[in-house]
Amino acid sequence: MLEQLQCEVRKFGTDSILHFGRPLTSHLVETGRWLEKWGSPRTLVAAGAFHSIYGTEEFREKAVPLERRPEIQQIIGEEAEALVYLFCLADRRALFSGQAAAPYSVSLPSMGTCVDLDELTFTALLELEAANIVDGALHQPVAPPSAGPFWLGRFESVRHQLSESAYHTAREVLTNWSADEVRARMRMDGWLYDDER
Repeated sequence: MLEQLQCEVRKFGTDSILHFGRPLTSHLVETGRWLEKWGSPRTLVAAGAFHSIYGTEEFREKAVPLERRPEIQQIIGEEAEALVYLFCLADRRALFSGQAAAPYSVSLPSMGTCVDLDELTFTALLELEAANIVDGALHQPVAPPSAGPFWLGRFESVRHQLSESAYHTAREVLTNWSADEVRARMRMDGWLYDDER
């Protein structure tokens, strides 16, 4: 599945867009791969492989403008694309703002609106963020000293809503962020392979 999604996402020029020093394609597909390894549903894996295709608040480069949403829906389905849309437009910090029970909500600053989320969508966005951060951390060997504790705190605040695999992987990576031994450990546990840098 991910091989096909990689072919599809490349059609939008993601190989020529850099995401913290490597092609955006790599980050997108690897985010999907983490979700797949955690046992996520196919819809969420597909969303992972396209998760920042419209750009985000932090990553401003847009491989695809929002006007082309129907094209992405054709490739990954409407449900997966809806997650991608929310992930790209949301103020994702709001996902970690102590929302303890449904209805959950998230603001979309560029649209000037706030959307209510059901529990499944809220949880899917958290898992997507965990995969995004884990992949980013493993490919950014130099990180500010505060980055690991910052994200650890965020994921700790929503621990009960994350899958055990996502939570434990995030803890493992973020506790040792920027250490080469993290990659070695992840390879030993079967999470990374020699062709994954």
